[in-house]
Amino acid sequence: MNMHVQIELFGGPEDGREITLPVGAEGSPLSPLPVPSPDSSTESATGESQHVAWYQRDHRKGRGLWVYKYTNSHSVQPENHVSG
Repeated sequence: MNMHVQIELFGGPEDGREITLPVGAEGSPLSPLPVPSPDSSTESATGESQHVAWYQRDHRKGRGLWVYKYTNSHSVQPENHVSG
């Protein structure tokens, strides 16, 4: 069993980016997902990391590929589009 899946990000600042994530206990990847921007490797003067975009799991696209859509917040929302 593959313990990782490919994630395709749709919309927002990371549109088109693909990443690999481990799957959770329920067999699907984490959602909502915080995605640090490539330029966020530095920390601010207060020690906080910057430039995190949030993506919500939207649907499965083939075996082992999930599409995540950009969201304005990191609150958990009901998932209506997930298909096995």
